Amino acid sequence: MLLEGGAKKVGFATLDTMKSDIPGTDLTYLLPEAQSAVGFFIPFDKDMIMKYLGKEDPTIRGIHEQENFEIHRKIWKASQRVKHWLIEQGYKAISVIPNNHYRTDVPGWQTSLPPELSLRYLAVRSGIASFGYSGNVGTKEYGTAIILGGIITDAKLKPTDRIPESEGFCDKCMICTKVCAFGMFSEDEETTVTIGGETFIYSKRGPIMRCAVTCGGANGLHRSGKFSTWSPGRYEYPENQIELMRVCQIAMTSQRKRKPYKDSSMGYQPASFNGKYNTQLTCGNCNYICAGDVKETALRYKTLVNSGCVIQREDGSLEVYPPDKAKEVFESMPIEHQKFYTSDYKNKIRKTQLEKV
Repeated sequence: MLLEGGAKKVGFATLDTMKSDIPGTDLTYLLPEAQSAVGFFIPFDKDMIMKYLGKEDPTIRGIHEQENFEIHRKIWKASQRVKHWLIEQGYKAISVIPNNHYRTDVPGWQTSLPPELSLRYLAVRSGIASFGYSGNVGTKEYGTAIILGGIITDAKLKPTDRIPESEGFCDKCMICTKVCAFGMFSEDEETTVTIGGETFIYSKRGPIMRCAVTCGGANGLHRSGKFSTWSPGRYEYPENQIELMRVCQIAMTSQRKRKPYKDSSMGYQPASFNGKYNTQLTCGNCNYICAGDVKETALRYKTLVNSGCVIQREDGSLEVYPPDKAKEVFESMPIEHQKFYTSDYKNKIRKTQLEKV
């Protein structure tokens, strides 16, 4: 049923194979009677990924966003079909919501955002995917450009084996660490987790707010200044935690005051906005950059770093320019418009005031 719904691979895990001290591996959190879980994934269209990374056309952002939503809908529909079938057979079952649902019983959950069930951990433990260095999971056929789904049940299913480390897709090329505008992934520090007696290793990640402010669309200019995500945000990148929180607060507050992007999508409502504001997808670079093939990944990286930088006009339309031209165009805009995309506008106001004096 899952394969008929678009899934490319399906695997199974149990209480024993998911056993660990990590909250995201606890199957009983969502279903107290849980005995097993089903993991699966649906990939993105490879041609669309290249168009998205290359900023081929201002409308591509919205088109790709719609694809993202459609894959999530397919995952939910397929998992619901299996859930209802299991219930008809006399079992208990629940579909795992793929995103934006967190364990509110974990102290400090608002900043760590622990999932109700980690679909990444379910994926690697059930053998449908393996870890890439970024911590995203993928396969040789599709890289990390996939979206995961899951079902929990009290049916006792036979677990499937993990993908052997020697058969994984990741060759530690480290390209994934270079495409995050805010440097979310460490190039030399690693995280080790043990799940069901199996050990997995991936890069150490920075504070989740780095991802929230960039992948959430508030900021987009890469710290090198040479390319951007689809977000027109141009904030600085502090390493100090206090300064990071300050910039995130300013950027995310200003983001809500920007006009919606004038393309085919109005975005979605993330949990962090409490249903008050829509967020339009602008990044996902770490998810899309890895193709599972060295040459294809290198081509995607070259396409991204040469894609230019995004600017948003007062009417909400997006434009793409080479980095120097983008900076020139942005700085020629009214300061009242610039203030929604950078905190540097305050320095410009002070400079103008001093010049008048």
